[in-house]
Amino acid sequence: DAVTRHAVSTIQIHRENWCNGRKNKPSTWIVVADECNDICAWIKMQLTRHGFEVLITNNGVTALELIGAHLPAVALLDIMMPKMSGLDVARKVRADPAVAQIGIILVSARSSGRIDADLDELVIDDYITKPFSPQELVKRINNVINHRHTTESTQP
Repeated sequence: DAVTRHAVSTIQIHRENWCNGRKNKPSTWIVVADECNDICAWIKMQLTRHGFEVLITNNGVTALELIGAHLPAVALLDIMMPKMSGLDVARKVRADPAVAQIGIILVSARSSGRIDADLDELVIDDYITKPFSPQELVKRINNVINHRHTTESTQP
């Protein structure tokens, strides 16, 4: 009926305006995926204090779903997670044109030496080793957002 068509049309207009507005302004959404719920809660608390909107999960499958649903500015992915590793999530994100442009920061308790080839192959934006300070995490996230936003702004 006419009311339903109007509602659908209004939703489409709002979505188009939101999407068009995002081209000029980076998202503040961050998806955090770590198998340890306490780490997720701590990261969420720290990032929320700095003005980010944070979605958390403890597995890679849900992380991929959240990334697809919310198109965050950055996905912070622990390498070792149940159901799907952070590296596998990153591979799927980079292979999907709808979400490939988001920033990816891998997180691990081990040094990056063992996974340097994966980092290069997947075009990972950054890598951070646990433990890390809230200031270091926020700095790295902001660097990724600024780099991604600058790159998007200069592309046709």
